[in-house]
Amino acid sequence: MFNGKKIGLALSGGGALGVAHIGVIEELEKNGVKIDFVCGTSSGAIIGLPYAAGGLDMLHKFYDDALANFAQKNRFLFAKGPDAAFKYIEESLQKLCAGKDFSGLKTSFACCATNLATGEMEILDKGDPVRAVMASSAYPGVFAAQKVGNDFYIDGGVTRNLPAAEVRAMGAEFVIGSSIYSVNRYAADFAGKMNRFEVAARALDIYEKELSRFEEKYCDFCFKPAVRPLKWFDFFKMNEIVAQGRQNAAKEAAGILSLINK
Repeated sequence: MFNGKKIGLALSGGGALGVAHIGVIEELEKNGVKIDFVCGTSSGAIIGLPYAAGGLDMLHKFYDDALANFAQKNRFLFAKGPDAAFKYIEESLQKLCAGKDFSGLKTSFACCATNLATGEMEILDKGDPVRAVMASSAYPGVFAAQKVGNDFYIDGGVTRNLPAAEVRAMGAEFVIGSSIYSVNRYAADFAGKMNRFEVAARALDIYEKELSRFEEKYCDFCFKPAVRPLKWFDFFKMNEIVAQGRQNAAKEAAGILSLINK
């Protein structure tokens, strides 16, 4: 609670770009803003879980031990395919959470996933939080659908890329968003040279950016970490993404305290 208000944090998806959320969390803590609820989608859930489990110290440990220079340290994972990298993240989160269930986390946490059978967004907030986060992060066509209970799930970004309304439903009275997605503008001649795979990938980027823009309306304040021209698959550039996220958060933080105090 901050100045009598319960504060919620909604973290968007974004692949490798999700580490830009770290700067947002650091800036909030630097300004004394205590987070009561965290809800994340995909990479936002991956960043949100260690923070909810043990605060900023645990988030830094997770980044330093598992994510920093991820691609350089773990080239063999990419050689083995995406499933090996996915498993590595899951095992890293399991080590930090040490068997905790949702109720054992330091801060109230939930994540969004898409039920593959029903096509509906679901909030996962019971049982094993690591399994829930991996379900939230199962990017279609890259990672396999994940089973939680009796259901199979894919990436929460398909149905809810910035879970602002969801964190408010958890009990937040003031909702802070951190939305990664933006789409670079291309020259017409460059766009005309894109192959079908590139067009499909850009279409998904546009879709997720528009979905996040709609969901930003449920935020009282929304950080938009500037990480252009980096992409969701830039796992070799995570340190650069974190640095850009920190710079952006520092610039945007000035107005948030006055808004909370209103």
